[in-house]
Amino acid sequence: MTSDVESHDLKVPMKQSTAVLVACLLTSLSSLADPLHPFGNDGAWRHEYSGWQFIKQVVGFTRVMAPYTIDGNNDVGVRYEHAATGGAPLSAIVEVYLADSAAHDAKLDGAKASAASTAGESAHLRSEKSFEVGDGIRGVKVTYAADARSSGAQTSLYFFEIRRWRVKVLGSTAAADAGKEFDTFVKALPWDTLGDPTALH
Repeated sequence: MTSDVESHDLKVPMKQSTAVLVACLLTSLSSLADPLHPFGNDGAWRHEYSGWQFIKQVVGFTRVMAPYTIDGNNDVGVRYEHAATGGAPLSAIVEVYLADSAAHDAKLDGAKASAASTAGESAHLRSEKSFEVGDGIRGVKVTYAADARSSGAQTSLYFFEIRRWRVKVLGSTAAADAGKEFDTFVKALPWDTLGDPTALH
């Protein structure tokens, strides 16, 4: 009888320990599955697969919300805005895709189609040229203007294929010409964080 009681008493804490262990394991797996986490003390968010940091301020542009996942997968993005002095506000969306992503905008053709749609039916292709952000990182810049004769309201797509990632920046504004502001913004993004060796890759 005594041994039965002792045996029963030992099973209770073992069950509790198992439950705690399973809960901790599920929490850890859930944490690893989330591709975005707050990072550092300056309000940045980190993409755990590429290491890219969505910092709060970039040359006058402010991140207006927490980053988001795209289609519920490991691709991520965020929106920045710039309240231009004496002009129309500027908006820029920065998205980071894994190279093998099935997302529409993870390929240049898909990103172009989305940019043209954002620009509107009356917009025209104004230019398409290579664009470099430094350290040998080269991509393409495609600009759509509101009409064929002037820059008008414009939408600018920047697209980069960098090792195992794709980075897309889509800038839009009703301003007559915001090309320089968008160029400066793209060049000032934290490119050195992409491919951080501590990321999940």
